[in-house]
Amino acid sequence: MPAMMHPMLNTAVKAARRAGTIINRASQNLDIIAVTEKTANDYVSEVDRAAEDAIVRVLLEAYPTHSVLAEESGARGKSEFQWIIDPLDGTTNFLHGFPQYAVSIALSHKGVLSQAVIYDPVHNDLFTASRGRGAYLNDKRLRISKRSNLQKSLIGTGFPFREFAHINSYLAMFRDLPQKTSGLRRAGAASLDLAYVSAGRLDGFWEF
Repeated sequence: MPAMMHPMLNTAVKAARRAGTIINRASQNLDIIAVTEKTANDYVSEVDRAAEDAIVRVLLEAYPTHSVLAEESGARGKSEFQWIIDPLDGTTNFLHGFPQYAVSIALSHKGVLSQAVIYDPVHNDLFTASRGRGAYLNDKRLRISKRSNLQKSLIGTGFPFREFAHINSYLAMFRDLPQKTSGLRRAGAASLDLAYVSAGRLDGFWEF
């Protein structure tokens, strides 16, 4: 962790960990979680909502004049500071007990992202970034991969799950890319996919 963490980033970390506790506790009782389908193949659970409520509570207790844009509850308040929240990225994974999901929180100041947290509660991986101060995984400074050759690269991707207009283009790329890379991975939580690129765990990521 950077020695001088920005106070707003510190608050976001506290909020993310609070949500992570709720998610981890709920993961022990997946069979009793209430779930609704927002649109085809796009789910929201009572855990998403509970985690979001906990995040918003922590953030607004610290910064009551800030505005919020959240995945489940939408926008509230008007301020030059806006918190952007996905309380459980990878809900489908979570509901199946597939251990790849994360809490995602960012702060925008006058339309420019300034702080960010992605927290993986399963592996206790905390990705943080402050504009101009670099990015970290737990206490280690992040470095992207040095691989510049596609053939030797491990590439992340996402599959269509809600909109299938481009499915044939996707399938053509899925057919082509395994022959030109070290492999493709579709883990199902875009926030973690992108954090993995930052950490050098993936050499790149593509998705429509």
